[in-house]
Amino acid sequence: MHPILQNQNDPSLVRLLEASTVAYTRAKSWEIKITYLLIFLAIAYPITYVITKSEQTKLILFICSFALAILVQVFMDTFKGNTSKGALFKEVFDIELFDLPWKTTLPRPNSTEIDALAKVYKGQPIHNWYSTLLSPSLPSQVAVAVIQYSNTTWDITLRFQYRRLLIFFVCFYSIILLLLILIEQVDPMMTFLLLFSVLSFYIHFISLIRAHTGVIKKREAISRHLDDLIRNKKEISQTALRDIQDEIYLTRLEATKVPNFFFRFYFKQMNERVDGYVRIVNKLYT
Repeated sequence: MHPILQNQNDPSLVRLLEASTVAYTRAKSWEIKITYLLIFLAIAYPITYVITKSEQTKLILFICSFALAILVQVFMDTFKGNTSKGALFKEVFDIELFDLPWKTTLPRPNSTEIDALAKVYKGQPIHNWYSTLLSPSLPSQVAVAVIQYSNTTWDITLRFQYRRLLIFFVCFYSIILLLLILIEQVDPMMTFLLLFSVLSFYIHFISLIRAHTGVIKKREAISRHLDDLIRNKKEISQTALRDIQDEIYLTRLEATKVPNFFFRFYFKQMNERVDGYVRIVNKLYT
């Protein structure tokens, strides 16, 4: 194990990861609840509109859809609040582990809040957050760059797979909805009401897809820069590492996250990819 990672299992640092996980999970839970609700309504609305004969029922559904679209936008800051905490706790963990200077414009997190969130953590014990395969002979700056690269590439691949699932689901739903309208020969006015009622579903999913795409592009730029520095054995200064860390922190602030179940499903695969890259770098610097 590289000396820079020897303290990654220190209880005080692990507490930061536990608190960060809880904060992110809370942000994800709200987003996932709304996503599930919109999926349910997107299925229920077409069936109800086609089957029901009551104009009053259809009007109530129309109003509910309109109100829900507004509420989702009003409470969006709730998701960002917990996301900001999770990003800040991860930033402290990285900075202390990498021995980088703290960005003076960032407020230091409250230790009481960290402890409170860490106590709520119920997952598997956090151990060896970063790959222990990193060669002890690597220069410290290179080691930090490799870990930063693993941070970005891990997230890129995970978000790419999740975005692909979202796109597939939206396309599949749209085809089914179109077939339902054609088969049932829904009249133009009813089609308008129906499409408006599921508009919040489309807005939500398109927003998720765009948000993941934005983070992927930002992280790909960071990864390319890091990979160029590492593979071509360019000089890596503390200032450069600090600048890269700033970019990583900004991408962590994105409120749109990948659900925990999807994270767990790809966990092993993502770690294997990171370990493969670490082995390549170890050989390169041997």
